[in-house]
Amino acid sequence: MADFGGADLDAFRAEAREWLEANFPKSLGKDPEALQAAAMSPEAPTGDYATWKERMGAKGWGVPTWPAAYGGGGLSAGEARVLASEMAKIGAVNPIGGMGVGMFGPTLLEYGTEEQKQKYIPDIVTGKV
Repeated sequence: MADFGGADLDAFRAEAREWLEANFPKSLGKDPEALQAAAMSPEAPTGDYATWKERMGAKGWGVPTWPAAYGGGGLSAGEARVLASEMAKIGAVNPIGGMGVGMFGPTLLEYGTEEQKQKYIPDIVTGKV
């Protein structure tokens, strides 16, 4: 099915803006270089960055198009683009990443058993793995 936008994406844009306004720590938007450094750090997140990571993981928006059944955002490709655009406007970066999101998770989603998906995907979604 084509994903061209329209009223549904406008409604989602409003939802995303509202959620980001309520959940993205304002302190992180004030120093984009520090935010990027925190996102790239191998150390466990602390402070407002840890809060941001927890909130994005709980919402599933760290992996916005992954199935909601496993904790992902369950968003369409168009909604994911809107989310990325709204995050960029406020200087937010996605705190959920790494090999789990880039390689292991997609492989599990494609080829894993249901048991493997239930066991591993939720922790990848929240950034625990």
